[in-house]
Parts: sequence; structure tokens; C-alpha cells
Amino acid sequence: MQIPSNISLELAEEVGWHIGDGSMNFYKNRGKIKGFYQLRGHIEDDKEHYEKRIKPLFEKLFGIRLNIREMPSTRVVGFQVWNNELVNFKKRLGLPLGFKYKVEIPKIFLTNFDLKTAVVRGIFDTDGGIYLQKKNGKLYPRMYITTISSELSKQILNIFGDIGIRATRYSQLYNKKFNRKRSYIITIRGVEMFHKFIKEVSPKNPKHLEKYQKFLDSQNL
Repeated sequence: MQIPSNISLELAEEVGWHIGDGSMNFYKNRGKIKGFYQLRGHIEDDKEHYEKRIKPLFEKLFGIRLNIREMPSTRVVGFQVWNNELVNFKKRLGLPLGFKYKVEIPKIFLTNFDLKTAVVRGIFDTDGGIYLQKKNGKLYPRMYITTISSELSKQILNIFGDIGIRATRYSQLYNKKFNRKRSYIITIRGVEMFHKFIKEVSPKNPKHLEKYQKFLDSQNL
């Protein structure tokens, strides 16, 4: 593999994917302790994103050939890599081993506006959502990111403030997705903020872009 030589916008987006859908640790494999990294999304909603954006960009960054696999039994799509260098590099960046209860955006990606935005794009594309609610005969947009890391939720809220996007943060004790852990939800609401979010964050996951197009089409009816 290759180690990225600089802190680029592409690496920032990849770190966002890791924060959203990734996990890593060291495990015993064939009698040796090896680094293991995996990235997994929804088998249907995220398949195109994994195949058309995640795979080529990850391979460009790290020089590792990926095999994107569907896992019907768990309803996920993604890949896994056994590689000590990869895990150690990510660990040096500040990403945690094991469960991501206290995951944070590494400080090196908070040094300028573009890096911050790229990380949030990666997080939103893997772990965010758009909900279009019928309200007064029109579609009303709501975007959200959910995490079990309190510090990460505060970082994301602050980044949205830097971008000029109004957002709110609240917590709830029970969330099925996070195995009954307290979760933190950052929410953006309203037409003005929806347009600004798409412009500034520029999500790349086709499922988000399809929702945005659906919203635009509804405004022309």
C-alpha cells in the first residue's frame, strides 16, 4: 500500500467515511496479530456510492485494490482489508480502535474551511440522511446525522455554524441502531438551509442527490 503524502481534501472525505461507516482494530489472523479495517453501508441505498466513489478514491489514496461485496445476510455492502500499515496510519491520524463511542474528527482536519467541509461530506454520505416531509401541500426538507459520540456531535454542529448553516443538536437515550446507547442527532431544517447545505457540503452519495432532485421537482409542480 501507499501512505498519503499530504492532508488532502480526498483524505478528509475518506476520514469522514471512516467516522460514519468504518471500524478498525487488531485481531489474530492465522496465528499473527494483524490490522483489520472495514467499511460497510446499506446493501441497496449505498451500493452505487461504494462502487462509483468510495472504491476508486480509496484505491487512489492507499494503493489497495478493493473488492466491494454484498452481504445479504446482514443487508450491508462494503469491503474489508487486513493491513497493519493502513490501521496504524489511521490510528496516527487520531481515529480510534474498536468501538467509536468517543470518535472525533482529528484536529488536523479542522485547520481550514475546505478540510472541515470535506470531512462532514464523508460523514453525511455514509451516516446521514434526508427526510422530505409533506407540509402544507409541499415537501419540507430535514437533514440529519446521528452519532453516539458527544464530542463528534459538537464538532459537526460547530462546523455547520462556520459554514453559516443553522442546525440543532439533541440527544436521546434509546436508539435501536446504536444498541440502546445514548445518541446525538444534528438536524438541519428548511428550504433555505437545504439549498445551502447541498451547495456548501456537496454530498456525493447518489441517494442524497436523488432526494434533492425529488425536492426540486416538487417545487415546480
